[in-house]
Amino acid sequence: MNAPYVVPARRTALPGYLDMATRTRIVGWAQSARDGEPAALQILDNGKPIARVIANQARPDVAQAGFRDSRCGFDLLIPATLPVHERHVIQVRRESDGSELSGSPVVIEASSAFDDDLRQLVRQAAQGTQTNEEREDVLSFLADVADKLLAAHGQTESGQAQRERYSRLARRYGPAIPQETRTPRALIIDEKLPMAGRDAGSQAILSHAQALQALGYAVSFVAADDLSPPPSACIGFEERGLTVWHAPHYTSVEDVLRRQAGAFDVVYLHRIGSANRYLALARHYQPGATVLYSVADLHHLRLNGQAAIEKRPELQALSRTVRLQECTAAWQADVVLTHSLDEAEWLNKAVPQARVACVPWAIPTRKPATDFKKRRDIAFIGDYRHAPNLDAARWFVDAILPDLRAKDPTLQVWLVGAHLPPHLSWPEGVRVVGHVADLDAEVLDRVRLTIAPLRFGAGIKGKVLESLAAGVPCVMTLTATEGLKLPSALAPLVAKDEKALKTRIRTLYADPGRCQTLSKKAQAYAASSFSEERTTHLLRAAIKMARQPR
Repeated sequence: MNAPYVVPARRTALPGYLDMATRTRIVGWAQSARDGEPAALQILDNGKPIARVIANQARPDVAQAGFRDSRCGFDLLIPATLPVHERHVIQVRRESDGSELSGSPVVIEASSAFDDDLRQLVRQAAQGTQTNEEREDVLSFLADVADKLLAAHGQTESGQAQRERYSRLARRYGPAIPQETRTPRALIIDEKLPMAGRDAGSQAILSHAQALQALGYAVSFVAADDLSPPPSACIGFEERGLTVWHAPHYTSVEDVLRRQAGAFDVVYLHRIGSANRYLALARHYQPGATVLYSVADLHHLRLNGQAAIEKRPELQALSRTVRLQECTAAWQADVVLTHSLDEAEWLNKAVPQARVACVPWAIPTRKPATDFKKRRDIAFIGDYRHAPNLDAARWFVDAILPDLRAKDPTLQVWLVGAHLPPHLSWPEGVRVVGHVADLDAEVLDRVRLTIAPLRFGAGIKGKVLESLAAGVPCVMTLTATEGLKLPSALAPLVAKDEKALKTRIRTLYADPGRCQTLSKKAQAYAASSFSEERTTHLLRAAIKMARQPR
């Protein structure tokens, strides 16, 4: 190892000053000799000469300060940039007698980060290219450096470096060396980042992420079609103790799985799109992980219902294709997660080799709903990009609302939720609310009833759960009740056909006292069936089931 450089004792100070010394540039001024000859200066780095310069540049600031000569400055670009990983002691001396300039020496510490000097050097090198061949050389070099950095980043994030360190210590000192505690890790893969309050799928996946955390997992997300989310979205996840893998560190889901190979204990694939694309990759890069396929809802059932309602044979064909994909993913996964008991029953019959677990999502407990006499109107809540919701809104307004308003002309229906097509026109009695920031304060604390007039769909309906948990009775079709297993106390909310739907809404809306009674029963049902404790318990059981031999 080289001995550290020691600055020698200072010689006679040369009038002037060393203003700045960096790895690329040295600036200052030195007074000329009595005969007016400009000073010839020698630049040293760690005691070794690296350049010389004549102090003959204009420095009007020096002249204004009272010195006789204004042409005494120097500004030197160092011919060979000083290495950033070394410590540098920069000295400036007069060549004739070794007198050292005031302000010299300057110590430049070794860089341990990508500091401004290094950024400037890289930028200058890139900007200095003249031909495409030179640019290709620079790009190839930078790509190689970036690939190594990304690999190191992935190793650190995955804990691989920590595991390798323990292995080295164990080989040297034996297995008795204490092993550092490792937190199990879970990766959730979806097409988009979930957003609280946006849709039922987001609510479910965030609830399951929270349940995994309660089970001791460090949980992270990657969104296949949303690898450059806004910073505000990532901050929201960090506040929940969740990690989001995104660009520029990762360019794809495969990138995450590959760079963090063998690092995850659970890989959670949300929806059939994610399972189709990444289940095989998860098996390849995470061979020791438990692979969970969460169906969200069985898409082929929804497509089949839509095809029948809209009389579209192409959707019937698509439904058969998606059914095959869903059954294949169910067979390949360690466990299939559903939210609906009806769908769990269907999967058990269609894919008897699959292990199926029904795991609901948690709905926050809300304060009791009151003042139903003061409440007015009814609301339909949904994301209108979802075909069943748009169909339900249009069918309700055309087929149900006119008869209700014939009995009570003051009644209005609120259409709540984003992405309602702007070109649609609505009759009197329809209030288009659109997206709301606070569903409770702006809707559920104000309306007397909600409705779920769905004619097709699949899975548990988030809009129904939100309403019941808030204590607002929701009048719904049989399709909207799928998977809920409602108690008999809530039977007055279910309508088996169009006529019954009109009667249920009209009767309940006219009876605030009955609404209040049903409100309490609805909240009790939601609290017992969709609690955090129950969700966590059932998810633990599902993971345990996955690890048992088939």
